[in-house]
This record gives sequence, C-alpha cells and structure tokens, in this order.
Amino acid sequence: MKRAIWIMAALLVGCGGGDGDSAVAPQPEPAPAPAEGLSIGLSDAPADGVSHLILQMHSLELTPGGHMGGHHGGGDPIVLDMSQHRVDMLAYQGDDAYPLLHQHHLEPGRYQLRLHWTPGTGDHGSYVDDGEGRHPLHGDHPYFDLGEVTIHEGQHHNFTLEMDLRQGLHHDGEHYALAHHGMRWVDNDTMGHLKGTVDASWIADCEADNASLAGPDSQFVHVAYLYPDGTALAQMDDIAPEAADGQVAPLATSWVHQDHNGDWVFGVGFLPAGRYQVGYTCLGHLDQPDSNEAADEDFALYRDGGVVIIESGENGGHHNTHRCGG
Repeated sequence: MKRAIWIMAALLVGCGGGDGDSAVAPQPEPAPAPAEGLSIGLSDAPADGVSHLILQMHSLELTPGGHMGGHHGGGDPIVLDMSQHRVDMLAYQGDDAYPLLHQHHLEPGRYQLRLHWTPGTGDHGSYVDDGEGRHPLHGDHPYFDLGEVTIHEGQHHNFTLEMDLRQGLHHDGEHYALAHHGMRWVDNDTMGHLKGTVDASWIADCEADNASLAGPDSQFVHVAYLYPDGTALAQMDDIAPEAADGQVAPLATSWVHQDHNGDWVFGVGFLPAGRYQVGYTCLGHLDQPDSNEAADEDFALYRDGGVVIIESGENGGHHNTHRCGG
C-alpha cells in the first residue's frame, strides 16, 4: 500500500503536479491583427499570339485630396518605388493576381493613384515576346491613372487593376503599345469572378457557317464578349477604341478554349457585381483592337449568350458560373 502511494506521487510530480521545471500548459495563440492599409493586385486576360508580356514597374504615385502632381488643392504626392516589380502579366489570369502592394499604411483620406511603368528600350524595361521574337513595349503614356480611393482608419482597402490585353495591347506589325483601353480598376470587396461554358454545338455551327473566314491554317479564334445588361446581339460591337454609331463596346473579353474534359470554357476575373450580357463568336482572329471591323469586313458576334449575373459574395471574390447554349 505504501509502495503504491509512492508511485502515484512520483507520477503526479512528473506530470506537473509540483514546482520547478514542470510542463506549462500551451496558451492560445493571440488573434491576428485585422488587416488594414492599401493592397493592389495586377491581373489580365490574354492577348492573341503573345507568349509573354513583361511590365517593368517604376513607381506608384498617391496624391492626397487633389489632382495628380500635388499643389492643386491637395498635398504633395507620396511616391513609392516599384522598380523591384517585374511582372509577366500572362502569368496572372482569371481570378489570379500579382501582389503589387500589400497592406501599405496610409493616413485616412482621399488619394488619386497613378501607376508608372518603364517602356522598353533595347534589353531594358517592358517587352513582349511573340512568335517572331522579343519586342520593346511602349504606350501613349507610361502610366495608368487608377482613379481615387478613400482610406478609412483601421480598414483594409483591396483593389485590382484588370487588363484586358486583347483590347489594350496594340500591334502595328512592328511595334507593341499598351493603352488604357480595356482596363478595369476594381474594388475587391464588390467584385466576383466568372467561369463560363459554351455549348459544343455553337462552336461547330459557327465554324461551319463561317468556313470561308477561317484564319491561317483554317483555324478559328473563339471569344466570349461581355457587354452591359440589355445589349442586343445586333448592337454588340468589337474591341475598337470607340464603339461605332449605334453599337455598344464590350466591357471585357475572354478566349474560349477546350479544357482537359473537352468542354469549351472561358473565364473573366474581377468583375464588379451586377448584370451583364454575353456574346460569342468564332471570328476573334478578325477583330483588331485598333479599328472597327464593320459587317462589310465580315466580323460579327455569332450568338447572344444571355444574361450573366455576377455576385460578389460577403467579402468579394465569389465564383459565378454561366452556360451559353445547351
């Protein structure tokens, strides 16, 4: 009996029943601090015939409460060095985005944002790779005006610059230029993503009905176009810088391709919540971003894919689905 008591006492001491080097019960991890500040991401939709588009960033200019450059009703601009960011935009598509700025602290207030990038010169700066080699990338302005954001104390403000390169990347046969056309500045709290499918019969019918308009090697380029809600098929314009009279310019475009299951799919990321109209064509190879391809040049949207409803979800980023045809 005495021996049993001795053993039990030793076990209690070994398990922390006494003083000294006894084990300490693990404490709960402190709750993480709520995210705050400004975050910015970069995302894109791909361009035809381009394998890489490298954007060499330069700086981010934030002007408090006034016009760009400061001294016009606002304070001096805050300039953040962005030269460490060299981004292959084609690596960030759909709902994926490159983290350009993460929770950067700013004093509460209104700011105008301008993102500067470095045009290509020789082996330096921004460039494009295509089937014919590497080409310097230029633009009318080596910056993107992102608009105004309002920073509230203790809150996280998360935005994405979405670039539709089918609309914004221009090529004259020798030079590449990047324009503001086709770009969206999106509040991540009020946006959603879209994954769509196109019925295989639409693909086959469009190719059969437009057999004489096939591209090189008898290939077609299948594209989904997104328009404001209520846009009729006859009003759906191409990706020119300005819509033709009586036509409606697309808000976004997406390449339609076959996935590993053989389904024809497309995706558009970072869309503000709301209602849209979708159009489909197999004649994307005829649609050039520099000009309007009127009916006498054979380009046209082939089918109206119906109304697309984008919901953002509770904190943004909801994944929405839609089917065209079938």
